[in-house]
Amino acid sequence: MAYSFEKERTVRGIVKQGLCIGCGTCAALCPKRALTIVECRETGIYLPRLDNSKCNNCGICLKICPGTEADLGKLNLAAFDQKPENPFVGNYLKCYSGYAADQKTRCQSTSGGLVPALATFALEVGIADGILTTRANAQKPLRPQSFIARTKAEVMAAAGSKYCPVSANSALGEILRNPGRYILVGLPCHIQGLRKAQNLNKELKNRVSLVFGLVCNHTPTFQATSFLLKKFKIPIEKVAKLDYRSSGWPGGIKIVMDDCSEHFIPFSSSYYWGYVFQKFFWPKRCMVCNDKLCQLADIIFMDAWLPEFSSDNIGLSLIVVRSKKGDEFVSKAIEKGVVKLQPIPLVDVLRSQHMAATIRRVAARRYILKYRSNAISASAPLYRRLSPPQSIFEVLDAFHLISINKICRNNLLSNYGIP
Repeated sequence: MAYSFEKERTVRGIVKQGLCIGCGTCAALCPKRALTIVECRETGIYLPRLDNSKCNNCGICLKICPGTEADLGKLNLAAFDQKPENPFVGNYLKCYSGYAADQKTRCQSTSGGLVPALATFALEVGIADGILTTRANAQKPLRPQSFIARTKAEVMAAAGSKYCPVSANSALGEILRNPGRYILVGLPCHIQGLRKAQNLNKELKNRVSLVFGLVCNHTPTFQATSFLLKKFKIPIEKVAKLDYRSSGWPGGIKIVMDDCSEHFIPFSSSYYWGYVFQKFFWPKRCMVCNDKLCQLADIIFMDAWLPEFSSDNIGLSLIVVRSKKGDEFVSKAIEKGVVKLQPIPLVDVLRSQHMAATIRRVAARRYILKYRSNAISASAPLYRRLSPPQSIFEVLDAFHLISINKICRNNLLSNYGIP
């Protein structure tokens, strides 16, 4: 029998069932401020902490949580006034490949610099008063900090991927407290939470003018970074700065120590995305998510993982424009020479993200989790129902992923550098 979240009327049940990803939406929208986002050392992600003395069981946190349900059809309809023809792709108008026209912006970013270039352009032309984005915490360089960027310098300080948990929607509270127009930059789970919150809070709907989505495979837990540093015998307490993607494309992780010495680990290293980050340290919630393409964003951005772009060592992105206002904004940026874009077929975008294989893998993981745990069966209605696995190899691959991540969550790799 599936777990009933409604009995508690809070996100406590979401956390218990491993379906919380720590997006921060609940804490930002709680009218009693009864929720605080904290780092959970056991799971390696952010989770909400509930103050029972403040909570009045209003149920708002449960209604806006993307962990219980994310009906992408209904949310697409609310955001874009139409449901998508393909439930795994979402609505779309145009697809491009390209990069920021400013060479410095392009080089300082992960793959082409389109996100900071467009965010800066939005500030300069008055489309947005602030950008909700994420940078490294100055006091804690291995932890992210979501904030409202209001200048080009602040936007550029947030440039680059963060392969760790991010509680981006915690900053939605600042948007609600300060009138203006804002752009949110986030992962699929952040944007699912935002769209659900906008359905309840019209002020939030009016103030977020555009949403930039980052295509996501999964979010590695904080233990992933700790594992990597300890494997290469890099003292965690002496790290002054860490860039997950640096030095060209695809680049690698660059670690600057407090004595100014540096370490560099290529992106393709087997201890980085070559294997460990790709297979280990998955939050439970990521295993059942099939919104890789960030369906609810106005514009989505992704690396161009295609053979025809492999010779580019500076970086470029593929983007999909989903909404009319997103299309008008991108067209204006092209006209003003802010970005250099070329049309690309949707099929190439899907090929770059291995979407056919991704859908099959998610289906296999959800198939196994449904029968291995009654609690996880509550995740079945999260999105569109997926077909059963078509191959025993898909089942074995899913079983392998689930098993090794259970080992990670149980901290059984402590002898190999997990704190």
